[in-house]
Amino acid sequence: MPVRSRVPVLLLRRAARLRGAVAGLAVVAALTAGCADASQTSSSGAQSSRDSAPIAQRADVVDKLTVFGKDECATQDGTQVYPQCARFAREVANVTVAARAAANGDAEQGAVTAAADAVDGAVDRLTKGGCLLPPGQGPVSDPSVCGPALSSLQEALRALRGAFG
Repeated sequence: MPVRSRVPVLLLRRAARLRGAVAGLAVVAALTAGCADASQTSSSGAQSSRDSAPIAQRADVVDKLTVFGKDECATQDGTQVYPQCARFAREVANVTVAARAAANGDAEQGAVTAAADAVDGAVDRLTKGGCLLPPGQGPVSDPSVCGPALSSLQEALRALRGAFG
């Protein structure tokens, strides 16, 4: 008799698992159907967002360049301030990618590319000269190398900001 009583219990457990699996599949199907409808209706919103992105991106780049231009690393004597300008140099170098993408028209694109290339070159000189290392890490940097390299970064930053008008 104990064998017979176990069989219906096992069948009931299997049936419960099957109902759970079917219910789970129904939920997934409902969610998937909702996503398909949402993607069709939101595509026009996404398109309008992409259409306005260049204007917003350009304004953001110009704002960043303006702020960077007010930093002490952009306004003070390069020979004096370069030890504190590692983060500044990285941030200016990072914005060149966005600047290249945000430029409008051939003339602006040419001016932005030239200035961004000058920024990249100045950051390379600062990096190779050991000018961006924190104190105590690596060899002591040479002010006769680092000062002019930061000054060229300052000049390139002004040119990059000026390229946007």
